[in-house]
Amino acid sequence: MLENVDFRELSIEDISINLLDNFNRYQKVIKCWGNKEGIWTLMDEEYVVDWDKNKKQSVIKTFSDIIEKKKGYVFGAYFEENLIGFSVLLNNKFGSMGQYIQLKFLHVSLDYRHKGIRRKLFKLIIKKAEDIGVEKVYISANDSVDTIKFYFSMGCKDAFEINREIAKEEPYDRPLEYKIE
Repeated sequence: MLENVDFRELSIEDISINLLDNFNRYQKVIKCWGNKEGIWTLMDEEYVVDWDKNKKQSVIKTFSDIIEKKKGYVFGAYFEENLIGFSVLLNNKFGSMGQYIQLKFLHVSLDYRHKGIRRKLFKLIIKKAEDIGVEKVYISANDSVDTIKFYFSMGCKDAFEINREIAKEEPYDRPLEYKIE
């Protein structure tokens, strides 16, 4: 499967109003990590993430803004001309020593998960961060067990410094970091 997927950095020419029409962000969560008095605890919590057309249009607008204003980098995974996965790295450095750069998005469409696509997109982000010359990638990760398990399998750890602005925007997410070696 992976050999038939085209991975590339997107340009403004790749962005269209129907870019995510076939993208299925559906995720059913039955267990997640919650922060209880400063300790990450596994909890039984059921919820569903499922992007509607408005959310998809908002994400497409974000892609355009990031590319046009050179705020970062958007990578895509294409299969038969359909965008089946994407990752976004913002280029704003932050942290006490400017050591962080933010992974904004990393998603794979439902039918294409567990095929190595997310791993490859993550590696593209890490390579770009390394090229930029930062020490760490900051991730505000969805609190689901599967998501956190993936990031830990990639070598991520709980973030040493918490970006309060990002944490305010995503209060249920778990702040993680990946140290560039």
